[in-house]
Amino acid sequence: MCGIAGIVAREPDAGAGHQLLAATRALMHRGPDGEGFWRLAGEEAGLCEPASLSKPADIILGHRRLSIVDLEGGAEPMQNEDGTVWVVFNGEIYNHSELRRELERHGHRYRTRCDTETLLHGWEEWGEQLFERLNGIFAFALADVRRREVLLVRDPIGVKPLYVGVAGGRTWFASELGAAAEAGLLSGRLSPDALKLFLTFRFIPSPYTSDTRAWKIPPGHFTRVGPGNAGDEPRFFPYQSRIRSSATPRGRREWREALIAELDRAVDRQLMADVPVASLLSGGVDSSLVTQMMAAHLPYAPQTFGIGMQSEGPANEALAAERAAVELGVPHHSTVLEDEQYVSEWPSVLRQLGEPIANSSALMIRMICEQVGRSHKVALCGQGADEPLGGYPRHMTERLYRLGRLWPSVSRAVTRRGFGEESADRLHRALSTRDRIDRYIEIFSVLPGKEIDELVRGASSTASELARSAVERWVQPQESDDAVNDLLRVDARLSLADDLLIVGDHCAMRSSVELRVPFLDLAMLELVERMPSIYKVSRLGERKWLYRQAAARRLPPELARRLCPPTKRFERKRGFSQPLTEWFDTEKGLLAAHERWAGPLLELPQLSAERVQRSLGTAGAAGLSRRRSVLYALAQWLATNSRFATEAA
Repeated sequence: MCGIAGIVAREPDAGAGHQLLAATRALMHRGPDGEGFWRLAGEEAGLCEPASLSKPADIILGHRRLSIVDLEGGAEPMQNEDGTVWVVFNGEIYNHSELRRELERHGHRYRTRCDTETLLHGWEEWGEQLFERLNGIFAFALADVRRREVLLVRDPIGVKPLYVGVAGGRTWFASELGAAAEAGLLSGRLSPDALKLFLTFRFIPSPYTSDTRAWKIPPGHFTRVGPGNAGDEPRFFPYQSRIRSSATPRGRREWREALIAELDRAVDRQLMADVPVASLLSGGVDSSLVTQMMAAHLPYAPQTFGIGMQSEGPANEALAAERAAVELGVPHHSTVLEDEQYVSEWPSVLRQLGEPIANSSALMIRMICEQVGRSHKVALCGQGADEPLGGYPRHMTERLYRLGRLWPSVSRAVTRRGFGEESADRLHRALSTRDRIDRYIEIFSVLPGKEIDELVRGASSTASELARSAVERWVQPQESDDAVNDLLRVDARLSLADDLLIVGDHCAMRSSVELRVPFLDLAMLELVERMPSIYKVSRLGERKWLYRQAAARRLPPELARRLCPPTKRFERKRGFSQPLTEWFDTEKGLLAAHERWAGPLLELPQLSAERVQRSLGTAGAAGLSRRRSVLYALAQWLATNSRFATEAA
């Protein structure tokens, strides 16, 4: 929806204003429809013009608006009735109408139709208990003038990112790390701990970032900042969402019906907008189901957008999306890419992510959203279905763990045949563990911890210790009697939040498009996480099987036959995918000659050049595409973020 930024100073600061202005304007792509600023200086608080930001202030807030709800009345920063509470907000509150009715019964009076105003009245009425009542995607900053503090809050699953950092006697925050960099707010010191975490997971998990003095607020957490603790490393406090599905299914049939009914309600909630809403359609079951539900609720046929790779031939997802659109009866716009075009533009998307994320689909999301952004501000997608519903091959590991330990060589051979050498190696490492946290780490990992420790210099801990800390944040203290659900809960808050959702947010908002995720509606998520995992990953390793049965009953018959046959439950996951194996692991692959792109890795003081070469292996050798894509992403990110290399040198 928007871009937000702010600075809190320990002492009245005349120099913070120009940096806040620079950070806010670096977020213009997130909010091209409006700009606003607020400052607190001594006892004076209120909106201000950019020219006034040069005056000393204790707290300053900036906002860029993408107008979606209440186009005329939703300008920010927004205040409560007496100007004692102010907010800048990025996201949507899907249950704001229900909360509004409750707050009005308590005597609160609204001046707008905007969901932003509910945050102000909700804070007055409930304080910190407001956060747990919200069903939406959100990152916001609430400034309480009486308390002289700012609360920074991120939604429970982390759909909307929020970064916070310290410099001198200041604490700053921003929707994107890149905006803080452009404003000169980052320290420029590359964190060796973050490097180890990146090489473990292919992304940097919360609360770490690539910069030693900046952090991501973890999903479902908030922090408090005031002049008294400005410049100190922030403390993050968790909150527990109270959003629940009203469904109480028992047995296979009731669960099947409940999944579709709750998703339908989620799609309906997420169509909240005063502008047209589009759909990202990959041609897979998740996006097709969302698109069908959109068409049923909207007074118009939603425009759909697809993208694919020409080299994939009949498996080109653009073709699958076109076929799905025809069968769903919705208009469609398709983009087909050549491999050479994709590889040449891939580095550009790494620059805008602010920190290294080796998600090869990032450019596809950016390119499809560039097309969406020419006509729409909002799009729904099928993202977020696989982590809670057990849609990835890695989720089979936990279901088949005991069986795999009995016959490890057979398990490895089957995995190698179906999913490749790297997946087989990960399975072998996972089956060798006895501790569930170590097992989760191996399930998610790219490189083994010992290899990472040899690669990275200057870290505070081993790769294994850092990874345990990242995973333990999301592990329930007591192991439940459903081991697969325990893993899926971690996956949704670890890799989904700090990889796919950050990529989706940054790449869509680059074109001023808000990407909404009905599968992560908090009522839908609560229902899915309550569902026994045997309905997600079967004893035979079938993935998302009951959900696929439910989808098949809802989708048009021909589309259902193509998308939901029993064999789909075992196949490799697709969705905005690229031919990485052909690019990295074949002799003439476009990225096989790693000496052409690995230079930044070899020059970085925090990395051992000898170990980098060893990790890359012989150019064109098979079975290393996953690790090579991770090292490639890091190399390209370093090449476009030279401030880190300069500082390290």
